[in-house]
Amino acid sequence: MSPFTLLSWSRRRLLLAGLAACGCHAHARAADEAPHARILFFGNSYTAFNRLPGMVGELLLSSGMLSPHIGSSLQGSYSLERHSTNTEGLELLKKGADDGKPWDIVVVQEQSVISAAAAVDADARQLMENGLSKLVKLAREQNPKALIIVFQVWSRHEKLWKEKDADALLTGASPAEARARIHVANAKAVKAVLEKEPGAQILVSPVGDFWWLVHDLYPALSLYAEDGTHADVLGTLLAAYVIAGTIAGRDAVEHATWMPPDCPSTQVERMRKMVLDHPEVFKSADK
Repeated sequence: MSPFTLLSWSRRRLLLAGLAACGCHAHARAADEAPHARILFFGNSYTAFNRLPGMVGELLLSSGMLSPHIGSSLQGSYSLERHSTNTEGLELLKKGADDGKPWDIVVVQEQSVISAAAAVDADARQLMENGLSKLVKLAREQNPKALIIVFQVWSRHEKLWKEKDADALLTGASPAEARARIHVANAKAVKAVLEKEPGAQILVSPVGDFWWLVHDLYPALSLYAEDGTHADVLGTLLAAYVIAGTIAGRDAVEHATWMPPDCPSTQVERMRKMVLDHPEVFKSADK
């Protein structure tokens, strides 16, 4: 059994088994045809920076685990609530992937301030839960077996608190408080939606939790862009590894060979090893 064994392992296994039922094997390597997975992203600039959806696709493809079809609806500063009423994105959800089949996986990313504020503010919590609930319902109308992955974002760089940045202060009194709020808000939102949609398959992808594990243990690794809010290439790659692992398990991270040309291989391997060595972060993502 994979070291990424989680309470939610059975849901991931069922997803891969279902994809493999099309005539492929879930653990096929690059030399064979891997099961096709149709993955749609809803997000804003956190997802758009450095083409995160494309990175997830490259990792999954190079791992031999899945043959991905990637789609995205990325709108600056959008919340899940706004995505749930955005005609262009909803048309893409209804249309399906480029092969005409419905999306197997839908990755959704909440706006970063709402992601933290929802842990302590009732209005923000309601906004987040409503947006997620609507997107889950809409995704399941197109594919009742769709896996919904909640992309848990990271908190801002500590320098923004020193500069008294307004958005940073809205997320908490410190980076530590902000990241704790983000974790709690995502977990609570998923639990609330599952009460409304008890048959839904929803996983939290703990990108933010891994972000701070890497940041704290390897502070020399540059994860942030200059603005202290978005990711640089290495930070986006970390997010891609975590999301790929949430989709397809440990093997997707362990066997992926692709890396961006401008990322030093030693830094990439150190970061990837961190993801492989800490399955407990995945296990606690929805708690």
